[in-house]
Amino acid sequence: MKTIFTLLTTFMMIFSSYAQPFSGLVLEELDNGGAVTGTTYRLYAQMNEGLVYAMFGDESNPHLIETTTTFFNQDLFGGQSNFQHEMNIGAWGFIPALEWDTWVTLGDSYDDATQTVGVLNINDFSSNSWSFGGTLNSDASIFRTPDNLNCLPDENGLVLLGQFTTDGILSGYINLRGKDDNGDVWEETGIPIPQIIPGCTDSDYLEYDFSANVDDGSCATLIIEGCIDITA
Repeated sequence: MKTIFTLLTTFMMIFSSYAQPFSGLVLEELDNGGAVTGTTYRLYAQMNEGLVYAMFGDESNPHLIETTTTFFNQDLFGGQSNFQHEMNIGAWGFIPALEWDTWVTLGDSYDDATQTVGVLNINDFSSNSWSFGGTLNSDASIFRTPDNLNCLPDENGLVLLGQFTTDGILSGYINLRGKDDNGDVWEETGIPIPQIIPGCTDSDYLEYDFSANVDDGSCATLIIEGCIDITA
């Protein structure tokens, strides 16, 4: 079962200025079947039109994706994969945990390599954060040329940006660059990562959690208003 949370749902006012062509970030929760400890998420750019060709950070616009614990990144023959195209999908049969590795990309492809420039500081996702930019001469990016088909959104208007497995809470902010349908360049900076907060989302139930944005089935006790004085 998949759970999808988009910033458009809760933060519509924040993204009102993002009407075209970028719509917001979408965080999808995958069912990893307990093959690894923690939850596996996929992060997407939701598009109204156009394409995405770069995820970047620079002196004025830092990039940060972090967790309150650690990221999962499976070792294979003494090394880890930082990018989707580095994944050895042929090894999933004998090391099932590899399918749920943490990695980044631009567009959903296990064989079309992204390009990079600058120091990205990924470091096999060995720490609890991935950050770059924000300091002098720190410009870096993951990119494709705009004519690459993987820059285009899928049938649901989504462009895959990464997969992250952690038993902590995912947070941060990223910067994206792309082109609209007219070929004009657009850029969005400081875009916050959506957060999935499970709980009872129905206020008619005693278990209602006002902070929850994904219903986890915990609503059990229906609130029934009325007179409770048996002598009345």
